Amino acid sequence: MTMKRAASALSRQLIVLSLILGAATAPRAEIIDRIMAVVGGQPITLSDVNAALVFHLAQPPAGTGDPLAYVLDRLIDRTLRLAEVDRFQPPEPAPVEITLRIEELEQRAGSPAAFAKALAVTGATREQLSRHIRDDLRMATYLNQRFGTNPDLAERVTAIAAWTAELRRRAEITVQYQAK
Repeated sequence: MTMKRAASALSRQLIVLSLILGAATAPRAEIIDRIMAVVGGQPITLSDVNAALVFHLAQPPAGTGDPLAYVLDRLIDRTLRLAEVDRFQPPEPAPVEITLRIEELEQRAGSPAAFAKALAVTGATREQLSRHIRDDLRMATYLNQRFGTNPDLAERVTAIAAWTAELRRRAEITVQYQAK
């Protein structure tokens, strides 16, 4: 009976040792993306922020201390505004406008190969960029309808900022990113 117990104890020790060694040599999980904020249930990821930076969809001013925080803030505002745009359904932009803007992004990249590389690096697709541009054009139409094409640019910017601040006050926003 003591031999059976000794064998059983040795067997358990070997199992524990193999589990420890297996855990030590197991590949570590790789983070492929990170949620930086959630706006009304809509996540904004690090990939979204990086794509906005790479494709100049949100451009931080020169000397911005934390470009990621700046772009994240713009994407939060954009998400809130798009929710309003979707409620009122402005007319769809002409497909040629979207195509022209995609071509501008491709030219800005320097070459089709550089553009393809930028897409690959950011994890974005041409279709995602098209949707982003489509939404930007719809948003511009909505803002023109709502705020007019006021010749006093400062007044228009102030009105849009006040409206966006109100959207922020009413929204559920959780920011995960800790600014530098």
